[in-house]
Amino acid sequence: MGSKRQRVADQGPSYYGTSPGSNFMYNASPYSYIGQPPPFPVVRLRGLPFDCSEADISEFFHGLDIVDVLFVHKNSRFTGEAYCVLGYPLQVDFALQRNRQNMGRRYVEVFRSKRQEYYRAIANEVSDSHSSSPRRTAPRAKSNDEGKDSGRAYGGTAIEGIAIFSLQG
Repeated sequence: MGSKRQRVADQGPSYYGTSPGSNFMYNASPYSYIGQPPPFPVVRLRGLPFDCSEADISEFFHGLDIVDVLFVHKNSRFTGEAYCVLGYPLQVDFALQRNRQNMGRRYVEVFRSKRQEYYRAIANEVSDSHSSSPRRTAPRAKSNDEGKDSGRAYGGTAIEGIAIFSLQG
């Protein structure tokens, strides 16, 4: 009859659909939504330092795959909140373990979030940037030559571009 370990190995692919030799952390999912995609891997951060950068968030979530970071602004000011999209749904649980850990002198709260909340925050950022001046966002570092070229290209005024992404649910 064979050992129990051998019988389990002979049963084929696991419930979560991992293939032999695959990495459990990235392919397995604790969610069993049959016929539905896995949950969108996004968390919301609150209590961030006002001089926070993407590098700081990357360091805070060291070891997790960060796909995108969206800093939330209201009336052209940083609110201390951000959304962080992770590489895999399972990583949301690891991110939640960092709740109330410090970033500098501030402790940061980490919350589970939804795709719609993240998309709404993107829409608010885009609409806020359209209603205020094009120089509302923090200026990015430019070389002197690049600034002169972009000024000439737009008739003497430098305009910063705004990237709008088509997001599909």
